[in-house]
Amino acid sequence: MNDLPEVASRNEVAEYTGISVPTLARWAGEGKGPKSIKAGGRRIYRKRDVLAWLDSLEANA
Repeated sequence: MNDLPEVASRNEVAEYTGISVPTLARWAGEGKGPKSIKAGGRRIYRKRDVLAWLDSLEANA
């Protein structure tokens, strides 16, 4: 698994987490999943937000 850059595209987050791009897109529209930011017409993700979201899943397991 590659390391996630500090600011990642949806494709990079999908590759890192194993969650599909369409699922991440749907979750962003529903306010679910890792926190994302709309910038220039596309979604970007901060590494810290993705890791915090993953940690929250582990805490709720």
